[in-house]
Amino acid sequence: MRAPTRKRLAAFAAISLGAGAALGLAAIPAQAQELAEYPIVDGSVVWGVKESFRNYVTGPIAGGAIEAVDGATVNDDGTFTFAPVTGVSDLPNQATETTAPGGVRFTGHHGQLDLLIENIETVSDTQSYTGAIYADVTSSGEVFEDVHFADFTVGSWTWVDGYSTLTDAPVVLTADGAEAFAGFYTEGTALDPITIAVKTDMTSGPSEEEPSSEGPSSESPSSEAPGGTVYDVTGGDADWGVKESFRSYVTGPIANGEITVAEPATENADGTYRFPEAAGTFAAETCHLDASFAGGVNFYGHEGELDLDLADLSVKSVDGGLAVFSGAAQIADVAVGELAIADGAVTVDGAAATVAAGGVDFFGGFYTEGTALDPVSFTVQIADAPDTTCEPTGAPGGGTGGEETSTSAGGAGSPKLPVTGSPLALFVAAAGALLAGGVAVMVLARRRALQA
Repeated sequence: MRAPTRKRLAAFAAISLGAGAALGLAAIPAQAQELAEYPIVDGSVVWGVKESFRNYVTGPIAGGAIEAVDGATVNDDGTFTFAPVTGVSDLPNQATETTAPGGVRFTGHHGQLDLLIENIETVSDTQSYTGAIYADVTSSGEVFEDVHFADFTVGSWTWVDGYSTLTDAPVVLTADGAEAFAGFYTEGTALDPITIAVKTDMTSGPSEEEPSSEGPSSESPSSEAPGGTVYDVTGGDADWGVKESFRSYVTGPIANGEITVAEPATENADGTYRFPEAAGTFAAETCHLDASFAGGVNFYGHEGELDLDLADLSVKSVDGGLAVFSGAAQIADVAVGELAIADGAVTVDGAAATVAAGGVDFFGGFYTEGTALDPVSFTVQIADAPDTTCEPTGAPGGGTGGEETSTSAGGAGSPKLPVTGSPLALFVAAAGALLAGGVAVMVLARRRALQA
């Protein structure tokens, strides 16, 4: 029987915390780990198990066959697609769980080899860069139910045709997987990489843990947390141009590219972009804002060697200020000393922004940490919040403040600003420094390999 989603994700959140502590990250308060699950409504898992094993099964020694069952399909390259995917994205903990129907059956040696791998489930965690594959395995009549079959490395999620996609993540066999594999391979053996694509429904809001009988009504626009009241963000929009010189470079004679705005985002008269439909939360006592915005922007140039998507934009409180995120990546730091809630809204106008540590990799090495970006402006409506002024603490959901914030650009759940086009690298041209007088920018060749 499959482990309940909440338990699986909660376990992964705990693993993430442990990994974060090992990397020197501060532990997040327990109340910040409450699940906020958005439903995954579509997607697919593409995995070939192991190419050499497939070749062996159908080769002259085993003389066998491979059959996709119960809705799974065989791809042209011999890998398998398991679809449609369902599951949940736990955005606060940056964890994602998927479940896909179907399976694949390997037979050979006149029936002595009979291996069925089905009901593929994946759990991925952005913060610790870890993922796991679970499956039901039947090996020559012996059933291994819900086996932790393999582990994979979570690298960069990209935005591909409306799906958050983790492409060709490296996979290795676990000890339990080796046992279920009937001893064909040992623990640590490299398997085929896995590709996971998910579409998350963000319109209905997160499905959180049911409140206790002593808690507030689920119909209330706000709820009491140990550190105070959490209010809903009910609307608003953000204006940001990323960086004016970068926009000029993309559409200029060197990159010879174009910029495409994805609805419902729009382009403003000054060339910046408006991201509407704000949603999220605001914790009053800890002054923690977590507001996401809809739409995106694609920067394309160098005949596809430069192909960047700004997607899943959000503004969040960090210790002593704000930050702009694209998916899980903290790409920009925003200099805001305090937030003022007036007439049910928070407004920030023209706040200075700089490239965050995670933005260096995010922008493909175009800019160093601390490089000035375009100023950030936004207005978000806060349902039923009283007028007040506070300092952003970075403590989500009523925490105590002072936690460090991860700035890593890699990871899952929600994607970083993706590098599409070449699957192996983003080419960054370097032809000089973009100066105010109009000298051409740095850009001709930096290759950023995907995480191995």
